[in-house]
Amino acid sequence: MPRNAIPMTMSAVLTLALTSVVCAGCGSDPVVPPPLTATCTGGDCACVGANVCSCNLDADCNVMCGVEGCSLSCDATSKCNASGEGAIVIACADDADCKGNGGDDSTIVCSNTSNCDLKAGDDSSARCEQNAECKINIGLRGSVQCVDDASCDIKCDGACDVTCATTARCAVNCGTDDAGVAGEVCPDGRIVCGGCA
Repeated sequence: MPRNAIPMTMSAVLTLALTSVVCAGCGSDPVVPPPLTATCTGGDCACVGANVCSCNLDADCNVMCGVEGCSLSCDATSKCNASGEGAIVIACADDADCKGNGGDDSTIVCSNTSNCDLKAGDDSSARCEQNAECKINIGLRGSVQCVDDASCDIKCDGACDVTCATTARCAVNCGTDDAGVAGEVCPDGRIVCGGCA
């Protein structure tokens, strides 16, 4: 065996190891961290301060919340979509179409004839009033108020509490999909997942 055979073999091993380290992330998509502050794209949409955004009349807006969450005010007839890992707060005005996907402590208020779709984490809340149509997927200890003539389709991922007015229409499902069980009606009229307390 030639005297230089061992150095060449060691060189090949070192090259292979270095290539493996350099290409450890090859073939996978890079992880994009959430922005530090909220950003808004689309129509007549703006964010002031760090995390306070608004979507004006008839606009079509997409908001990516910062790491600390954000609030979004959606004017009448606007179309809004807000998402983030932190808490999101959405106020949805008359005839607006609002969607949200937020973390714990998120809140949405839907009024008049707005159409709302919210997915939120634990300790979140939603209020649907007047003639709003709401689809709510809420986490543990979530609370929902469905009042006036609102229509609410609610899925609870864990224990939740729903107040449904006698004039409102409510469907409560204990589970994140349609395979869950219906909520329990308590003596005080609340509909709950996790038992009346």
